[in-house]
Amino acid sequence: MKPLVNEAPFFPRRETRYAIRASSFYFAVICISGLLIFNVFKCPPAYGVIFDRIVAVVNGDVITLSELENTARPIFQKYINKGMTKEEIEAKKQEILHHILPQLIDEHLVEEEIKRLDISVNKQEIQEALDRICKQNYMTIDELVAQLNSEGKTLKEYKKEIKKQIERARLINRQVSSKVVITDEEIKKYIKKQHLRNDYSGQLYILQHICISPKNPNDPKLKEEAKIRAEEAYKALKNGKSFKAIVKRYSDLSSDKEDGGYLGSFTLKEMAPFVKQAVAGLKPGDFSKVVDTPMGWQIFRLKKITRAGEDKNERAYIGKIRQKLYRREINARFEDWLKRLRSRSTIRILL
Repeated sequence: MKPLVNEAPFFPRRETRYAIRASSFYFAVICISGLLIFNVFKCPPAYGVIFDRIVAVVNGDVITLSELENTARPIFQKYINKGMTKEEIEAKKQEILHHILPQLIDEHLVEEEIKRLDISVNKQEIQEALDRICKQNYMTIDELVAQLNSEGKTLKEYKKEIKKQIERARLINRQVSSKVVITDEEIKKYIKKQHLRNDYSGQLYILQHICISPKNPNDPKLKEEAKIRAEEAYKALKNGKSFKAIVKRYSDLSSDKEDGGYLGSFTLKEMAPFVKQAVAGLKPGDFSKVVDTPMGWQIFRLKKITRAGEDKNERAYIGKIRQKLYRREINARFEDWLKRLRSRSTIRILL
């Protein structure tokens, strides 16, 4: 059978070779002339043109300089000001970029894992998360949109952020959080170490207060006016008015108005001397006289005496510590997991 293609090398005839050389020559001349004409007609100088480039490669996925700079832009705005020289600005930019790049690399690794594990979030879940955010912050969706616009964000961009947060939460839950348990013993150790509770198992005094603060503590007239209001509040309490009602009417602290003046749960060792003196001898339900304190004029009420962990506010306090320790442990384990993920990934930094 004859071959479909002639396997002998092809050599163009002499005249054809000359024609090819001439064509190549004329083509080169045309290109050079075009470049010269382009430069003559006000082509921007080379140093004024910024080309995007690759700053890192993560498992074959590239991170470009423009992507890195977009991520770093909020940091630029925070740390770069008009009073800086060009050299200072450039040096600060490079410092920020080198700091942000490892974080961006980690984000790419996390996104790869999210795709690999087929973690997904649908529109309904994003909307439910958005509704929870509005509810927790006492905002309508329109108010949230207005706030986002004031920050230079759109609702669409914000929904993308929510989607990313949910995805990462599920990734952390799958990889790490199912293995984390915070025991009561760990909470006790943390409280003692941080000196948050000197006697974890001792008596706790649940206190409320009314605080009336002069606008200017150094102004004797304003301080006297605040004292008069505090004395009025004390008389109202003596006449049988409820402590919660007097808090709402007289206290200058907005947080007090919301929770009835709840001050906290304390052991005797934790109380400031003026507080201990004010509540000494009080029975649950009793209130003190007007006390001059660094915060202003205060009236203290001993709501009840209990033991650690029995009061609902104390339980909430313990719950917050448990959540704090849980998040800390989650973050530590997630960092370990991310470190292992980096070690088995191919990462090239070209910045």
